[in-house]
Amino acid sequence: MRVERSSGGAVLAILDGVPHLAMIATREGTRWGLPKGAAYQGESSEQAALREVREETGLEAEVVVPLETIEYFFRADGTLIRKFVDFFLMAHRGGRLAPQLSEVDDAAWVPLERAVEQSSFHSERAIIEKLVSLWNAMPPEQRSRFES
Repeated sequence: MRVERSSGGAVLAILDGVPHLAMIATREGTRWGLPKGAAYQGESSEQAALREVREETGLEAEVVVPLETIEYFFRADGTLIRKFVDFFLMAHRGGRLAPQLSEVDDAAWVPLERAVEQSSFHSERAIIEKLVSLWNAMPPEQRSRFES
């Protein structure tokens, strides 16, 4: 078994008064999720998450708080991989949302309340559900940091 670590971001922006989450589609647009990827040697988890968001979506973001670390298993070339992914809540700071890499088929701002059902991955749906709860409990002065 091999252990791998990745990082990703849940980038929020208030668009037309409504919180939206940046999501990407892979596998010919059939799988929707959050931008994420492997960290480079010497790169912190936060740095990797910010880089992956920029590389996959074209967005510049700021880390607000760590959200959660998910764990899952998969097989690659006959090897069992145990993967950990650190996710961070991020605020949109610039850039235009659009697919940036060949592996990203689409990118969209999804209303936060709809993002749970749009997510193709159970573990990421749980993170988005947590994010919805955080948002609903957040005072207005804290919400303002997500205005684009």
